[in-house]
Amino acid sequence: MQIQGDGWQLLSIGSHFSMFNGVQIQTARKEAVDEVIAALATHNIPADIRLVGPGINHISALAEHGYKNFGGTPFMLWSADNSVDEFKIREGLTARRLVPSDIETMNAIYADVYGMGPEIIADFDRLLFASDNDHTYGLFKDGEMVSLVTAMIYKDTIGIWSMGTPTAHQKNGYGEQLLKYVMKTHKEMGAKNFFLHASSAGKFLYDKCGWITLDYLPYLSKVDEH
Repeated sequence: MQIQGDGWQLLSIGSHFSMFNGVQIQTARKEAVDEVIAALATHNIPADIRLVGPGINHISALAEHGYKNFGGTPFMLWSADNSVDEFKIREGLTARRLVPSDIETMNAIYADVYGMGPEIIADFDRLLFASDNDHTYGLFKDGEMVSLVTAMIYKDTIGIWSMGTPTAHQKNGYGEQLLKYVMKTHKEMGAKNFFLHASSAGKFLYDKCGWITLDYLPYLSKVDEH
């Protein structure tokens, strides 16, 4: 579901978990907050909210509705250049696009990395393989999946999300190997720009791979959901 307002938009899968229903507000109009709250109430869904540019003016108004500001998250860009043209996956590793039969392993990684419970994973599964434009990739060592990431395609633009490396396999450079593989693969498919919202833990990896930080966007969510 997508709802577009004057200076804001809501994207939702109808989940009762706010992480799967996102609102972006990029206007300073005072009425925008009331319009967003009304839309969420009408559809009876929670949502996380990101404020862009002038939208930052709404932090206090959203606080009155029970939203807490969890700080600015890096919004990052990589404009396809030649930095990955010569990239080759490290010896002993392979990568491929994942298929529905991989979902059990994928869910185990999401549960490990993000601390997702069964109910959240059930909703998350609704996003996986939902569109031919969503490409999730896995990195493998000795037949075991050691990292995964999703690339969402929109024309010549790629959105990167849900990157994860199992706890037991972190600090081995697997995330970097898979990210560069995806960057190179989609550049060769015609992608021009790549975007993502980084976590504080993940930003170092993206910096290392040549991404730049465009802005820090305030991220707000209901206090009672954290």
